[in-house]
Amino acid sequence: MAVLRTWALQIDVDGVLRAQGADAERMRARGSVAVGVAEDALSEGVPLLEPAVAYERLPVASFQHRKLQVGAGGGRLSGPLVARHLHSAHEVVALVCTIGPGLEVRAASWMRRDVARGVALDAVGSAAVEQLATLASAYIDEQAASRGLCTTIPLSPGLIGWPLETGQRQIFALVDAAAIGVALTAGSMMTPRKSRSLVIGVGPHVLREGDVCDYCAMRDTCRFRTATA
Repeated sequence: MAVLRTWALQIDVDGVLRAQGADAERMRARGSVAVGVAEDALSEGVPLLEPAVAYERLPVASFQHRKLQVGAGGGRLSGPLVARHLHSAHEVVALVCTIGPGLEVRAASWMRRDVARGVALDAVGSAAVEQLATLASAYIDEQAASRGLCTTIPLSPGLIGWPLETGQRQIFALVDAAAIGVALTAGSMMTPRKSRSLVIGVGPHVLREGDVCDYCAMRDTCRFRTATA
């Protein structure tokens, strides 16, 4: 297993506002105080980020009945989404990403005194972990390309066709997430909350079908699909 901790995250105010469900351009045009709050939250929150990614590269031993057997320890990935995208993979890369607990703790503290500031700090964390997951996926893509291989889109538990509880348990059985301080609760939620888990298929013939938004249950109502796709 590998752990990477050197990531150049570049979070901006617009990203913080989008993470709060706001239209950044509209907020600026209205002279909203939310813009200033986001700026302050960004200044306070960025120094608290501790981005880390743990990942495991595993050969695919077999694929049958919508199940991939991976690695030498009996690891398994299963479900309709997994079968659709990973059936032709020669290997899979399982990843867990986190920005650490510091920002989460600070945001919770502000929530008790100034809800707006707390929400903005939480949004900094949301924007940061999404960017970290994107950068980590790009890193795996580049590694595969250097070997003349292709990659699938990153698949995360909770997408359509891969239930959260099933997917989380499967990924955490493959990656030692504790190495970067991430644990799984009884309800299959990650702690710290600003963490993401995903798998990417690698091989000479895998297909990159669509984008992640196509498999999200909110794909028809999410106002940020264009910005993040």
